Amino acid sequence: MLFLPSEIPREPSAAPICSAPSFYGAGAELGILGPGWIASQFATSLKELTKSKLAAIGSRTLARSEDFARTYGDDGTRAYGSYAQVLEDPAVDVLYIAVPHSGHADLALQAIAAGKHVLVEKPLGLNAQQSAQIVQAAKAAGVFAMEAMWSRLLPIGNVVSQVIASGMLGQIITVQADFGAKFPVDYESRIYDPALGGGALLDMGIYPIAFSAMVSPAKQLLHASGRLAKTGVDASFTAVLANEDGSTATVFSSIETESPQSVWIAGTEGTLELQRPICCGSGLVLRSADGNIVDSREFTETSPAAGLGWEAAHVAQCIADGLAESPVMPLAQSLAIAQTMDEIAARLRA
Repeated sequence: MLFLPSEIPREPSAAPICSAPSFYGAGAELGILGPGWIASQFATSLKELTKSKLAAIGSRTLARSEDFARTYGDDGTRAYGSYAQVLEDPAVDVLYIAVPHSGHADLALQAIAAGKHVLVEKPLGLNAQQSAQIVQAAKAAGVFAMEAMWSRLLPIGNVVSQVIASGMLGQIITVQADFGAKFPVDYESRIYDPALGGGALLDMGIYPIAFSAMVSPAKQLLHASGRLAKTGVDASFTAVLANEDGSTATVFSSIETESPQSVWIAGTEGTLELQRPICCGSGLVLRSADGNIVDSREFTETSPAAGLGWEAAHVAQCIADGLAESPVMPLAQSLAIAQTMDEIAARLRA
C-alpha cells in the first residue's frame, strides 16, 4: 500500500518532511527580494497557509514594492525601493530570493553576510561554483540555507520519498523523467536570455534532474545532446545518467515542445509512476514486478501555491529547531544537482 502523508513515521527529533501546514508550530518574519510571479504565489501561500508573515518586500523600484505589499502583505509589511534596505531590516529573519536566476548567488551571499537565513529559488546558482559559494558562506555564518525545490514539500513528494526508502520497489534499475513545455518564441524574453540563465536546463530540466537525484543521488553523466536556440540557450535536451551499480536515469526537458511531464521509476520488485505534471504530480500508480496495479493514489495538492506554503512552513520549523539545512532538500544534493547541470550544459555546447 502507498503511504499517506499522515501515516509516515518520523523520529521525534526530526523536522517534519511534509504535512498539513497546521502541523508546523513555528513562524518567521520573511522578506522577499523580487516581486515577480513566483514571489506572488509565495506571498499568497505565506498569508493563507502558514504562521509566518511577509515583513518586507524589496524591488529596484519602490512603486513595484508598494503595489506588491498592498496586494499580498498586511499593514505591517514594509515596501522598499532597493534590495539593500531589506537586507538592513533588523526585523527580517529569512529572505526568500525570487529574482531571475542570474541574481540568485549575489543576493544570497549579501543576505548571508547580513546574517539572514536564506531560501533561494531554484536553481541555487547559475552553476556549481556559485552554488558552492552560497553553501560555504551559509555554513561559515551559521545561518540556514535551502534551495527552494517546493515540489519536494507537497504530499506527493513525501510519499514518493517514503516509497523509495521503504525498499518496496526493490533495487532501482532505471528512472525516466521529463519536463517539456512550449514557451512563446520571444528572443527578448527571460527564458531565451543567456545572461538571465534562460533555457530549458535551469528552468525546467532541474525538475527531472532533481527527481533523479532524490531517487538515487550518486550518478555520472554518460550522454547529453540537444538543440540550442539562436540566442545560445538550450532549447531541448536529453541526458543519460548512470550509477556504478548499473542503474540509469534518462531525463528530457524542453522549452519548445510539450512533453508528458511524468516520471517512471522501475525496480526489481515493482514500478512507481508519477502522473503529470512532474513538478507537482496529480497521482501515483504502484505496479508489481509483473506489471499489475497494486495501489494508486490521487493528490489534490498540486499547485505551486500549496507547495510554496509547505515550503515556507518547513523553513520556519527548521530554523526554530536549530537546523542549518533542510532534511528534505539538503545542500549536498543541491550541489550535486548543480554539478550535473554544469556537465550537461558543457556537453550541449561542446
